[in-house]
Amino acid sequence: MESNVQIGLMVLIYTTSILLVLITIFLIKLIHTSTNLAKTLSKTSEMINNELEPTLKELKETLGSVNTITKNANAQLDKVKGAFDKVMGVPFKIGQSMRGLFSGLKEGMTAGIKLFRK
Repeated sequence: MESNVQIGLMVLIYTTSILLVLITIFLIKLIHTSTNLAKTLSKTSEMINNELEPTLKELKETLGSVNTITKNANAQLDKVKGAFDKVMGVPFKIGQSMRGLFSGLKEGMTAGIKLFRK
């Protein structure tokens, strides 16, 4: 009976040692793969930073140009609006003057007609 227990313990010791060796191998492989992944991510982030900096600089210049164009367009639109208001204001002023003139003529004619009716 002792030999059966000894055989069982020996099998358990061998399988445990084999499993520990396998787990150690897998852990070493995992650490190696993780290190390679970290190096690759570091290189990728460096490349992105190197490429992103000039792109952001160009984008800033482009936005400055677009902003200048927008300001110039707004200034031109304000000038056109002011000129349009001046041009459209003249007929309204003339219309108001003519309305006053016509109302005065109308009152004068009605007064004259009333004067001659009597």
